[in-house]
Amino acid sequence: MKNNKGLSLIELMITVAIAAILLTVGAPGIQSILQQNRVIAATNDISSVIRTARFTAIDQEQLTILCPTSDYDACGTDWTLAKMVFIDANSNGSRDANETLIQSTDPLGSGLEIAGIKTALSFSPDGSVSTAATITLCPASGDATAASAVIVSLYGRVAVAKDSNNNGIKEDSSGSDLSCGS
Repeated sequence: MKNNKGLSLIELMITVAIAAILLTVGAPGIQSILQQNRVIAATNDISSVIRTARFTAIDQEQLTILCPTSDYDACGTDWTLAKMVFIDANSNGSRDANETLIQSTDPLGSGLEIAGIKTALSFSPDGSVSTAATITLCPASGDATAASAVIVSLYGRVAVAKDSNNNGIKEDSSGSDLSCGS
């Protein structure tokens, strides 16, 4: 008797059909997880660079600026761009040639949107900021359940938004649900 090895056409078709069904059922869940991971990574990145700016201001006892930038020289207003931290020795609000770049980040990843902030964060030598800020990060889908926020108090302290009322949406510093979109 001859032993045949391999798959028959019917067995192969059944395997492909099962794989297609599994992908159809599993793909939306995987997409949601990837979207949530992008928001978490961006939240951690922004939180980290804000803490660096605050600690630099305190440690160096000088005005320290955190702002978005397209060229690592001038500050902008679009927080989806890269961010830079520098000591503003002459307190003019912009980075001059003799002012060292302390830290920089990459631009915000694709598929993410940012809201709640349009100006630079200026940290005083005591670590405080002139204006408190809530930096909201949303997936491009606008799904508020995947949104997160970095909250900066007037004292310069950084916190990440939490879902304290367990409704599936994180809250800002005033306790209001985060929202995505206009």
